[in-house]
Amino acid sequence: MRIFVRQIGFDYQAEVERMTCLFFEEDIVTFEDTGSPDLEARVQLHEDNRTIQARAELLEKGELRSSATYEQPLPLGTDHATRRKRSKQTVLHALHDCLADFTGSGQPWGILTGVRPLKLVHGMLEQGKTRAEIQDNLAKDYRIAPDRIELLLDISDAQLQTVPDLYQISNQASIYVGIPFCPTHCAYCTFPAYSMEEKYTYAFDFLKALEKEFMAVGRFLREYQIPVTSVYLGGGTPTSLNAPELEFLMEVIYREIPGGEAWAKRSSESLAQAIVGRDAGQQAHGGIWREFTVEAGRPDTITPERVEVMRRYHVNRISVNPQTFKAQTLKTIGRGHTPDIVDRRYHLVKEAGFENINMDMILGLPGEELNDVRFTRERIEALMPDSVTVHTMSFKRTAVVNREKQRFEIPHTQLVRMMMRETDEWARTLGYRPYYVYRQKDILGNLENIGYAKPGKESVYNICIMEERQCIIGLGGGASTKLIGPGGKSYGRHGNPREPKAYIDSIDSVIEKKMYLLKNLYESVLQANALSGLS
Repeated sequence: MRIFVRQIGFDYQAEVERMTCLFFEEDIVTFEDTGSPDLEARVQLHEDNRTIQARAELLEKGELRSSATYEQPLPLGTDHATRRKRSKQTVLHALHDCLADFTGSGQPWGILTGVRPLKLVHGMLEQGKTRAEIQDNLAKDYRIAPDRIELLLDISDAQLQTVPDLYQISNQASIYVGIPFCPTHCAYCTFPAYSMEEKYTYAFDFLKALEKEFMAVGRFLREYQIPVTSVYLGGGTPTSLNAPELEFLMEVIYREIPGGEAWAKRSSESLAQAIVGRDAGQQAHGGIWREFTVEAGRPDTITPERVEVMRRYHVNRISVNPQTFKAQTLKTIGRGHTPDIVDRRYHLVKEAGFENINMDMILGLPGEELNDVRFTRERIEALMPDSVTVHTMSFKRTAVVNREKQRFEIPHTQLVRMMMRETDEWARTLGYRPYYVYRQKDILGNLENIGYAKPGKESVYNICIMEERQCIIGLGGGASTKLIGPGGKSYGRHGNPREPKAYIDSIDSVIEKKMYLLKNLYESVLQANALSGLS
């Protein structure tokens, strides 16, 4: 089917096209009037000094089939950027309602396109709004479905129990370490992940460059007396490093990052569970990390020697990610393990004493049916990890599964939504509760990714990075530093080179630029804190 969209009084083609395609996934959406479309969507925007109004109409062979109007006030003195943002919202609101009326179903996330929908809830909570007021706002202003609104409110409760000082941690930072090596490159992945063969060429020089970056970041943290909330090793796959390489990295982390000695002491006193509850803020100000995670996501990289290194260096949270327990799917997407290897590696980690183990699964993988997802859940349930992260397949621009779509059989929207509904019910029945959520562009079913955890096993780092309430300092290949100030205000981001050799060759300039940005940020934070203390 061919759908022609006529914009009148505005030009938001990318946003309008995306919204239209959410309702008509397999159809052609065009903005060129080349004659006789199957459907025509007309959207008209009218603005004056006080209001913005949009009207959307859908015609089939020239006959009006549905329509919707949305209007919102425009406060006096509204700046250009805010006016444009409200104009887009008004257009999308009218278009969403018109298409929902025609198709008989709205979108689960309404007009939202952002990655972090929960930031809306936290902003309203800070304003003192009640649960009922938040529900009403999300439904009326954003057209979010009732079940997704309840999900957001459930997650906000869990987050504030886990990190009760979430709104006051802008004077702290978390550390992300990117290890850009993997055994193989998965078809859905766009993370920095260079092959094991390349790793052996660059590993030594990469680790020495990383050590240099750690030294600079450590000096900065001590100079500005910034507590570290959490440390997270990701990638790629950190356990692509062999045991001596991993031990070298651990020694660097403990030597350079403040709070490591206190973390080790606390862990050695058999308090390995991450700090949660009412003492969390006090502990962080005392210089103790709240969490130390290693994303050992590829089971084929987990060996007794690597596990022993992580245990000795007091890693308290670890991920062992099956993604699916269907053997054929693992081959299709390029994973290097079998379902049975996942079980063995999970038991290896569990028997080593790790008390917070996460497992990831992906819904909507190529060729998978509902029974395949049910089978994966059964296998995960038999292991009962402390948390389960449920991802929905997304078509990232550079991923193989997107570039070569003709090779893969992708489940349709209604099937993927059923997978998510069943998985949510399954997780909650087993005592897991949702504690963080994020979305991605071109995600199947216009859905989301959700982290579930047993109470007390939520990841502090995942909450901090998703809600953007503190600076995340990224070190290593492809790592991004997120510059966040008071009130969650973003001051931009700084990305390290993804390719190992490029990272090695440019490490001095990487450090120089990062230190400049971080010092500017924290000097403004210190100044803001000083001024608020005087008021």
